Amino acid sequence: MFDREGPILGIDPGVSRCGYGVVMRHSGGRFEAVAYGVITTSPSDPMPGRLLTIANELDALVAEYKPSGMAVERVLFQNNARTAMSVGQANGLALVAAARHLVPVVEYSPNEVKLAVCGDGAADKSAVQAMVTRLLGLTEIPKPADAADALALALTHGWSGRLRAQAGETSSEASALDKAVQRAMERDAALNREKGSVIA
Repeated sequence: MFDREGPILGIDPGVSRCGYGVVMRHSGGRFEAVAYGVITTSPSDPMPGRLLTIANELDALVAEYKPSGMAVERVLFQNNARTAMSVGQANGLALVAAARHLVPVVEYSPNEVKLAVCGDGAADKSAVQAMVTRLLGLTEIPKPADAADALALALTHGWSGRLRAQAGETSSEASALDKAVQRAMERDAALNREKGSVIA
């Protein structure tokens, strides 16, 4: 279901709340929010059923919007093992949905998203949400926060050279902003490798 002209689907994985954001890229590097929201499941329900609900909803999103690419938050080390496991389960479902529909998918760490959207890999959530609202020309901050995070992932994917490589675009088609964001992300990733740690 891959459509080179389709929007970008961002996924902020979670089992209780799985955020999604659909963003369309227009000429000149402008982005528009097409849809956003959350897939929710009840903690009181059995886990197999909850995962099935998320899997079905993700499939439905891909079928409806026919994205040109998907951006999913990469699972990093967390102090809460239970939270890390649930995020990992939802992350895996998003990757499977992309593979099932032949949609190119890239995982991004939280600091990559913060850097792409705010220019600061250590920005807090409120700063990211404010910039998402501004960059997409929205009248209010997207809620809940999971939806805003998913939109931020989609924006990061839209600015990433990895998306254009998958879609077959040449580097000359990238805007100056795209190139600057990509260079900054590459520098940040190199610094993190040197330090041997990732900012969460």
